[in-house]
Amino acid sequence: MENVFYLLADPMFIIELEHNRWYIRDINYAFTKLTGYKKAELTDADPDGLLRRGFTFGGLMTQLSEDNEQSLEQELISKSTAPIPVRFTSRRLPSSEQTCFIIICKDLSEEKYIEEYAMDNQVLMSVGISEQFRITNATRYYSPFKPINLVNQSVFDHIADESRKPLRRIMEYARAHGTTEQTDVRLYLGDQLRMTTVIIKPFFHGNKEFKGYVVLLTGTLQSVREEDAAYKLRMLMLSKNITATSLAQSTLISLTTISKIRNGKIKKPQRLTAELIAGELGVKPESIWSGFKRY
Repeated sequence: MENVFYLLADPMFIIELEHNRWYIRDINYAFTKLTGYKKAELTDADPDGLLRRGFTFGGLMTQLSEDNEQSLEQELISKSTAPIPVRFTSRRLPSSEQTCFIIICKDLSEEKYIEEYAMDNQVLMSVGISEQFRITNATRYYSPFKPINLVNQSVFDHIADESRKPLRRIMEYARAHGTTEQTDVRLYLGDQLRMTTVIIKPFFHGNKEFKGYVVLLTGTLQSVREEDAAYKLRMLMLSKNITATSLAQSTLISLTTISKIRNGKIKKPQRLTAELIAGELGVKPESIWSGFKRY
């Protein structure tokens, strides 16, 4: 039983009630990864220090015992003092002579991030991606996505060839710098190719080990046409890792105008605007706007 406790994938710790006080008696490796604490740092410690200020572990245990499903959401404080949203579940140890419980923690960090983002933004689909770029989970929110099983597939199997390297580069950058990134990707939707915007957020355990990515597909799925100037512009920007903001800064064209051109709302930009954008991307204007010579 002891070896199983240490090897289980769910973060867990054992608490004991002694002389009307709770004490931490043991933690497993998964709990170390989640919080960054080592066993020696928490053994016989007061578990109140693991909870957000103003909450006591005694109060938590009272609520857990009163809840028929025995689960409660709360913030766990990691060693770096960063709060981690978790769902606590308790199980009493019947073989112990003392009042002992195993507390199981489910990390809700990714789930809460998606919920908060979706409050103010449209999300077509959320996808969890592992360190090896394999899909760990996928949730569809709006059509035209069909409810198919994507788990264990490589995320790049669903991305058009020209988008794969730029997407991988941006994901690796997000992981290395701990930043949330945004980019456009060309993906397969059945037998069609569509362009959409994705938000990429890396997640880390409390011990700073990389955990995985959450990728949110947002905005409108636009049909891809090779002759579409807006599509060509987005592909060029993606391949050269140039954002709309940086392009606006380098060309002194307003971000609003750049965004409208990228989205196809301005189909025929002014000659100087087209020349500045093309020059910054290292191409001729007519390679983006086929009718440029007739301007």
